[in-house]
Amino acid sequence: MKKVNVHTHERAETRVRRAQSTDGDSLDFETLPSLLNYAVSTYDNPNALNYHASHGWTAYSHRELFDRVRKLALGLVDRGVKRGQTIGLVAPSSPEWLIADLAIQIAGAITVPVFNKISPESFKHEIVDSGMRLLFVGDPEEMPKAHDLAGKHVELVSFGYPGTHEAFDELSECGALVNERSHGLFEELCDQIRPSDLATIIYTSGSTGLPKGVELTQQAIVSQVKDAARRFPKDGYPDVCLSILPLAHVFARTVTYFHVASGFPVYFGDDPKQVVSYLQEIRPSIMTVVPRVLEKIYGGVKENLHELPGVKRRIAERALRRAEHRDIDQAARMIDRLYRRAVYAKLADAVGGKLRYVISGSSKLDPKLAQFFINVGVPIYEGYGLTEAAPVISANGPGKRKLGTVGPAFDSVEIRISEEGEILARGPNIMRGYHNNPQATAQVIDSERWLHTGDLGWLDDDRYLTITGRRKELFKKSTGEYVPPVPIEQELEKIPFVDSAVIFADNRVYVTALLFPDLDSLARYKRRHGLADMSEREFLASEFLHTKTQELINAINAHRHHCEWIERFHIVDHQASVESGELTPTLKVRRHHVEEAYHEIIEEMYASIGGTK
Repeated sequence: MKKVNVHTHERAETRVRRAQSTDGDSLDFETLPSLLNYAVSTYDNPNALNYHASHGWTAYSHRELFDRVRKLALGLVDRGVKRGQTIGLVAPSSPEWLIADLAIQIAGAITVPVFNKISPESFKHEIVDSGMRLLFVGDPEEMPKAHDLAGKHVELVSFGYPGTHEAFDELSECGALVNERSHGLFEELCDQIRPSDLATIIYTSGSTGLPKGVELTQQAIVSQVKDAARRFPKDGYPDVCLSILPLAHVFARTVTYFHVASGFPVYFGDDPKQVVSYLQEIRPSIMTVVPRVLEKIYGGVKENLHELPGVKRRIAERALRRAEHRDIDQAARMIDRLYRRAVYAKLADAVGGKLRYVISGSSKLDPKLAQFFINVGVPIYEGYGLTEAAPVISANGPGKRKLGTVGPAFDSVEIRISEEGEILARGPNIMRGYHNNPQATAQVIDSERWLHTGDLGWLDDDRYLTITGRRKELFKKSTGEYVPPVPIEQELEKIPFVDSAVIFADNRVYVTALLFPDLDSLARYKRRHGLADMSEREFLASEFLHTKTQELINAINAHRHHCEWIERFHIVDHQASVESGELTPTLKVRRHHVEEAYHEIIEEMYASIGGTK
């Protein structure tokens, strides 16, 4: 483990011990333990895994990764861990997270990742439902919470950043002794893992009720790694990856396995507020995001326009409008080349200047937003999936991109559209089922092993998939008219100071909205209008902000069907958060919780103009 000077780009190139694989067909492994063995025998990168601590970036080489996994896996076996037992993992994203995850599996156990920002009810449910033997806790601040909620049910093991490893290191030290006296035991453990073995149970962060445990096999995850390698083949470019999503998120975790198998150096940055700083410091070529990250960056770009002097601001505004509306397949004109030199190059440089694959997943990306980024020189590739599919079902990729679609199916995945328009998927990536819940499993996986996703969509003549909505996310007003909430909420979230929006219309006579502020954008908005002295609470309740919001909502209403017009809105006095229950750990709105928590405010919006029906 060593310090890394990424600021001056003193990165050692990956040294390859044998021919690099160029696609999934060449990847010689069938399980995650054999993926680790493949990576360490193929690559020799001193900066394979990197994380940001108080003193800067610290690196693990492939050899250090392998050695640490071996010691911890043998330490777990020495501790009495048996095949098929479950072990939990709640920690910030870091090389230690991945080390613990792989060691758990090689010991024959099953990894159960836990988000650190979930409700106490969900936290306890995941501990009890999975039957954990141990729970690794990687953040010292999480220990009291974990002890209070899980201490009666599971043994806690602390690990994490340097200085907080005590129990983790003790297990590793025991494993080192086991390795000295039992040569070959680690290799035997790796060889015992079969593709059909359960690798992990991932609890879905559902918007209603307690989370369900998705059972994913070794084969399910490895098939995703190989499909990703086919969709994004290596081409000799010295790629560097920035990981900003929590590894408890199946999307981030599977992508990290893919990066390890590809020999790409990975930098873990787990502070979402530092994304732009990470981009400028690391200058990655590959990054995976959820749409909200792109929306935040885009919002920051728009806000920064107001800081420019007159002529420069007008040029930048025209350049950005051009980027928002120009067809990505249209040949560049003279004006586009001028804008690229004067404006777009600076924007691309602000996010590192080297991005060539930005892969967006988890929720729908506004096509206009993707078009904007692609036109300013930041290539976006949107994919689609869900935890139950490990997670990717389809994805755009180099040479296979249609804006507005989520691409063609991964090579090993089949897609079918039901008579009702629902997207069905089948393949080696589909979950075995929901843990301890055969009834819920039967509701989503039919007798032919088709996963019923609950999403609506269609396939074009080239088999590119377009998502059109959710089966259950269509409100029926008391007038009999139908209102799709997601597109309206996405438009509301473009308002400069809005972070999250939730609309209501089911069994109601008209549409209303709750708006949760983005406090950083709100502060900039206050300064721009000369109201910086007002407190957040005063500004949120001010007539000025209400009037500005109404003007922006009127503009949204102007291009929507009259049955979708937002008649009333309420600006909430705080930002939506996971801790307060308004968001899932993957930052999706928990609609049912919001409706319950803000019931009185919602009813007031309807009562104010004569009733709810």
